[in-house]
Amino acid sequence: MTAIFTRRSVRDFLDKPVEPEKLERVLRAAFEAPSAHNRRPWEFLVLTDQKDREAVAGMSPWAKMCLRAPVVLAACVDLRKGDPDYEASSAAGLVGADAAAGEDIFWIQDISAAVENVLLQIAGEGLGGVWLGWYPGRSRVRAFMDAFGLPPYIVPAALVALGYPAKETHPKDRFDPAKVHYGRYGAPGTA
Repeated sequence: MTAIFTRRSVRDFLDKPVEPEKLERVLRAAFEAPSAHNRRPWEFLVLTDQKDREAVAGMSPWAKMCLRAPVVLAACVDLRKGDPDYEASSAAGLVGADAAAGEDIFWIQDISAAVENVLLQIAGEGLGGVWLGWYPGRSRVRAFMDAFGLPPYIVPAALVALGYPAKETHPKDRFDPAKVHYGRYGAPGTA
């Protein structure tokens, strides 16, 4: 529980590499996320090369911290696993981020759970990180797919820039009882 309450978004990093064993534990945490129908549609691309991180930073005005982060972790979705209608969508000419349209698609929740696990493990490792929403921004998705050779069924959903924080972060109490409803929307209660 400590990681939940102490984790904060970190956008500025020390010029210090992340140890491989810490990075592996971060990745292992992602794979422990729950997944609808146990589809586990995730794939991860780990970027540590400076040129790769520069390329990512150039794809979005909100990705500039990737220049300083020693690691950029791309959480991708294999649509063949995450979308049971992917083959039909693909046959209809829809590819990549355009393919998601069915009712039994839970890959957004699946990858979000995996990314949250990543963020919590990052905090547990004494690292810092920030979640960058990538999907559904078509230009970002396409640029990333093209730059890193992703096939049309592997879609970058979110990126996490991570490393050692350049400065200390402080926990904040974000609980808001006004946003908690019991039984019916608008019914106040106490936690």
